[in-house]
Amino acid sequence: MIAIMKKLAAAAIALFTIAAVAQAEDTERYLIATRQPFHAGAVERVLSDEGLPQRNVDGFESFNGFAADLTKTELYQVSRNANVRWIEPELERHAYAQAPRNLHGQTIPYGIDMIHAREAAVAQHNATTNVVVIDTGVDYTHPELRAIYAGGYNFIAKTDDPLDDGSHGTHVAGTIAAANNSIGVVGVAPDVRLWALKVLNSSGSGSNSNIIKAFDWIIAKKKERGGNWIANLSLGASDPSNAEREAVNRAISAGILIVAASGNESTSTVAAPVGYPAAYDGVIAVGAIDDAESLATFSNQGPELDVVAPGVDVLSTLPVGTGSIAWLESGASTYAAAALTGAKRGTITGAYVYCGLGKPEEIPASVAGKIALIKRGELTFADKAKNAKLAGAIAVAIFNNDLSAMNWTLLGSTDPVANTYDWPVTIGISKADGDLLAARNSGTITVANEADDYGVYSGTSMASPHVAGAAAFLWSAAPAATANDIAAALTQTATDLGLPGFDTGYGWGIVNVLAGVQRLAPSSIPPVNGKRRRSVR
Repeated sequence: MIAIMKKLAAAAIALFTIAAVAQAEDTERYLIATRQPFHAGAVERVLSDEGLPQRNVDGFESFNGFAADLTKTELYQVSRNANVRWIEPELERHAYAQAPRNLHGQTIPYGIDMIHAREAAVAQHNATTNVVVIDTGVDYTHPELRAIYAGGYNFIAKTDDPLDDGSHGTHVAGTIAAANNSIGVVGVAPDVRLWALKVLNSSGSGSNSNIIKAFDWIIAKKKERGGNWIANLSLGASDPSNAEREAVNRAISAGILIVAASGNESTSTVAAPVGYPAAYDGVIAVGAIDDAESLATFSNQGPELDVVAPGVDVLSTLPVGTGSIAWLESGASTYAAAALTGAKRGTITGAYVYCGLGKPEEIPASVAGKIALIKRGELTFADKAKNAKLAGAIAVAIFNNDLSAMNWTLLGSTDPVANTYDWPVTIGISKADGDLLAARNSGTITVANEADDYGVYSGTSMASPHVAGAAAFLWSAAPAATANDIAAALTQTATDLGLPGFDTGYGWGIVNVLAGVQRLAPSSIPPVNGKRRRSVR
């Protein structure tokens, strides 16, 4: 009897020790694939069977399994459970990302014409397509998007409010469906029904668990409402996920068309493989080209790539007031400009004075109350702006000394007061425009750095929504088509680029909306002078 009691006591001590160790261990989040659906008691058959806590458990419908926080000790226990198929760690997913504006009306982004969306705009729409932006959310208050916004969900905050706090999703949404009105920009398919699922935080990071939940949401919504549905994922990473693959397969089986960005990890010398979820079977993987139809150096490549679309310097919508627009006016001429990061907002008009490189000895006293025109070089932009302000300048225009991009800033880690300094309105202009003004060195100019609802981004993230918009346009013209029909039309009518036929850099080529509509719904396009419009191939 004493021996039995000793054994029981030893067992209790062992169990207590294991529990204490598990409690002391840090937890990590895992996706646990089970042999039965979540709603059929998967958690009970795994965690309860093992006597483990249900820590932050989240079940899925689009793949058989659940997510949970486990210690290493608990992970080992769960892995031996007969009801578990496999386990993988939750993976991070992040946003893929890097035209002069018409200041008095609507700007047509160059990508709209490159994919022949404006030519196809005459096509009759016979139904409304649902497009879901799975991203950082969408600013549904934006004047370009609010009329078509239908709803969504925030998987980060677990609320029904997917308002964008990171700008990426709003930029994507604008390329897909910005309104054809008298302001801003226009999207590929302005007449869609727009949904937003926020799976990425404000910095553009999230998890594949939330992406799987997003597929759950779309599958359920499609079942509830019917209609044709497209999911755009301008996000991803290099690691595949079995759980994510199963969810993608189930969404595709439900008739949902999935479009995803190929990724931005390539360089001019090394081509990176297509990332996930773009690389999964059945997903339309999209690479990026520039306005000259050349492959973007960052665009990921591989046999999974389907098509390419414009993805370099794409102008689209941003959350209201978060963008900036800068310009310089001299007489009847308006010059494109770039605001320097940290510069004050505002529009300043006054006489200008050329101040060389902006060194203190080059800035004349006559700049007081005027605008300082300064050439780039030798000093930091911050030093140039500070020197001009100390001399009494009311604004600063810095002109380039070469043809490089003007991604300039007044802020810097070496200057502890830069973030709180009262910077003047400071803009950058091109070398040619600056040389012209410096040579003239007299007259009145206006420099402006104003809040804006639009901005220019680069990345395969910007290419993917061109294709999602193209797919939505085709489906609106041919609502009886299947998702496979739409995908086939996109690839088979693409304008070939690169090597003849398919290649791993350009896929089947750049999408062609007009050719796709003519393939699927030729009668939707009204004749011109008695003849059917021909596409440009």
